[in-house]
Formats: sequence, C-alpha cells, structure tokens
Amino acid sequence: MQKALILCKICSDGKNVFGDGVYTAAALSRLGVSTSAASRISAENGGFIRDFLQKNGVDDSLIIDNSNEEFKIFPEDYDAVFITGEFIFDSEYSFSFAKDLCKKCKMLEIPVVFDPGKFSARNNNEIIAEMAKCAEVFVPAADDAKELCGLSEPEKIADYYISLGVNKIVVTLGKAGAFYKSHVESGTAPTFRADKVVDLTGAGDAFDAGLISGVMEKIPLSEAVVRANACGCCAIQYEGFRFPALQELREYMLTHRFVVEGCKDY
Repeated sequence: MQKALILCKICSDGKNVFGDGVYTAAALSRLGVSTSAASRISAENGGFIRDFLQKNGVDDSLIIDNSNEEFKIFPEDYDAVFITGEFIFDSEYSFSFAKDLCKKCKMLEIPVVFDPGKFSARNNNEIIAEMAKCAEVFVPAADDAKELCGLSEPEKIADYYISLGVNKIVVTLGKAGAFYKSHVESGTAPTFRADKVVDLTGAGDAFDAGLISGVMEKIPLSEAVVRANACGCCAIQYEGFRFPALQELREYMLTHRFVVEGCKDY
C-alpha cells in the first residue's frame, strides 16, 4: 500500500475538527492510501483530534501535543508528501521544517504537493513561491493566486510560476475545473456533472486528495487533475465531509460525463 504524509495545522473546539489538510488526509485514506498526519496540536482537545484521525483511518503517530517537541519524520518512508500553507505559516519552525523536508524529498524524487490555501496575501508571495519551487506540484486557487501575483488568467498565473522555477502547477477554477501546466503538457480539465449539489464544504479537500493519489501513481498530470475533479464533484453531493472510496470514484468517472460549464446547479 502506498503511503502519504500530510503536513497540516489541526485545531478543535471539542466538537469539530478544523484545519487545512486534515480532511484531505481523511479523503486520501478513503482512496486506499496509508495516510499519516503531522501537526502540532493543543493538548486541550488533543484526544478529540486523535480520535477523529483514527476513526478516519489516518495515522496519528506524528501528532505533537508539546509545542517544544520537534517532528521526527523520515521522508523515505513515504511515497508522497502534501504540505499546506496553514502549516508553513504556523511558526518559523514549521516553515523551516517544511522547506527542509521538501528539499530532501526532491533529492529522493519523492513528490511533494503544495497547496497554499488561504494564505494568499501579496506579502506572502515570496515565501509561497519558495515552497512552490521545492514542490513537485503547486496547487493554488485562481482567486488566491491573483492575490499573490496580481494575475487573473489561469494561463498567465501558470506561466508566471513556471518562469520562477515551479515544476508543475494546477490552478483550481471551482466549478470550471482546473488549469494545469508542466514543461510537457498544459490544458484545462473540466469538472464532471453532479447528480445533485448538497454541500461544497469538502470539495477542495477531495480535489487535493484525488490529485495526490494520481501523483503517487505517476500518471500524467492531466489525468491526475481529471481524477481530482471527479473526487471533488463526488464530495459536493453529500452533507459535510463525505469522501468517495476508490471503487466509488472509479465508477463515478465511468458513468458521468464532463461538463465544461461546471457541475449541474453548481
């Protein structure tokens, strides 16, 4: 079984779990990937967080309750790493750790997927660009990328980051799908038609999980983005965070057609 590491920030109020990446970990586990989450958490609700991860099939052995404790992670243990913007901006240590891990992964040819998330203020562009250049795939949303680099067209956003040294980029476009570009391929992957649209909450997490699983399997970027779109479209048809299993995703992709204008009623 393939193994993935998720570097994320996890918080909880004792009733719910929050944070960029934690639901991506749950979605990736549903796709049959052995998934570990690494995060510094508050000891106050640590038990609730660990229980949530375990119930969703996510390894919690890399969760740290002590803010002074350092992560002990060996990149060679994983087939892919996912890093969130919320993790790198949590502390100077988190950024330094993520950057060093990313560089080690690059040397070991272990793919890193980096999603900056909501940390798209212009003054963060230099830090985010630095992380993006270390990663195998950079995954900004179009609106967030506009805040970062001042460009609004997906093609120009991709060209800008490729010119900085980014290897591959996927610009997410919501219901319009995603634009992808590498040194060998580029294009727009439309999303799939949904039978119903119930809740958009988990769409981004599901998209990232689908993309990561495709990257791990070393399929072409275009195919990984198609899978990511399908995964996101499956997620929006249910209340809350409900993600497809691998067989369910495969069947959905076989029985639903692309729709360039976006999901039905989405």
